[in-house]
Amino acid sequence: MARVTLEVADHVALIRLELDEARFDRAALEALAAVAAEVRGRTGDLYAVVVTSGADFGLGWSGDALGEDVIAGLEPVGAAFDAVAAIPQPVIAAVRGEASSAGLELALACDIRVAARDARFSMPETSLGVVPRGGGTQRLPRAVGRAQALRLLLGGEAIDADEALRIGLVTELAESDAAEDAARAIAGTIAARGPIATRFAKEAVARGAE
Repeated sequence: MARVTLEVADHVALIRLELDEARFDRAALEALAAVAAEVRGRTGDLYAVVVTSGADFGLGWSGDALGEDVIAGLEPVGAAFDAVAAIPQPVIAAVRGEASSAGLELALACDIRVAARDARFSMPETSLGVVPRGGGTQRLPRAVGRAQALRLLLGGEAIDADEALRIGLVTELAESDAAEDAARAIAGTIAARGPIATRFAKEAVARGAE
């Protein structure tokens, strides 16, 4: 059973995903949205956020996540990632293993991405005759620029952590067992600064980019 948990220490929130077969199902998406909403409501004591998962950051969607959203009356599959992107505190992703499709889209909903050296990133939807459904077509160009985004979106190729660092998809590399610690260190540095200033700085950058 997929689980999304929230841990808090030293004004830093840690959102940990435990996904069935590393895929996002409806239960995981709803739990992620609920935790993101809780974090948004705690700006008084949470100043930075880390998002992490198991051996793989995410391999895509499970079958039940891709029903007809409008017909079924369900939230769109990307709503949970929008909820993460809407967190006012700075959010750091600690990416291990594969971040493919929905996994990469969740990473893109975060502000800063730390990758393990063995991490790989891809957006393979076009090979299946579909387009990304979790905000990837908007957030990927903002992260790496139009040309690199189209390269990944249209070609569907997987890139390694070194290439992700080169094109600006991630900001730091770490050994596989140290990626979460590296993300926590960044979050700790941010949390030690003025929390109102860091939230306003994030908001200003987001508004400027959009």
